Amino acid sequence: YKSFAKSFFPNAELVADRFHVQRLFNPILQPHRIEITGDKRTNPVRVLMNRNRRNLKHWERSALDQWLKLHPKMEEVYRYKEQLARFYELRGLKRAAPALDKLIQDMSGSLIKEIQTLRRTLMKWRKEVLNFFVYRITNARVEGFNNVAKVIKRRAYGFKSFQNYRLRLLNACS
Repeated sequence: YKSFAKSFFPNAELVADRFHVQRLFNPILQPHRIEITGDKRTNPVRVLMNRNRRNLKHWERSALDQWLKLHPKMEEVYRYKEQLARFYELRGLKRAAPALDKLIQDMSGSLIKEIQTLRRTLMKWRKEVLNFFVYRITNARVEGFNNVAKVIKRRAYGFKSFQNYRLRLLNACS
């Protein structure tokens, strides 16, 4: 999409959506966690690791920390995930640019292959990631409209007529 946007909208400033950047950690976290705990979806560690650390209660934080001490590889991945989450809490480009550079630099010392891949991705998308701090926009509104469209289509068990689907969408989004 990046090359498409640059070729058709050469003057546009691209912004990497915060949600999608943070979500890049899921394919790294989950396989390592499953390797340790198995594929139990009800495992409390899974829930705690997916949540933002600052939203955890004190006892949840200490339980997670104890578990992470037993698994240093997971602790490293979790530390980078939380560092990225704290990065997005910063205000202003002047604070964000050095913080992103520090995160990328810290990741260079990792021996985990997936972290190195993510590091290269962040380096390639550095400008777009930092543009979030300039424009403070996300594509959440578009994602919301897409969700409404999918729910309407699902609840109707499909539409035989595109006109009816279009009318229902226009009515729901107005």
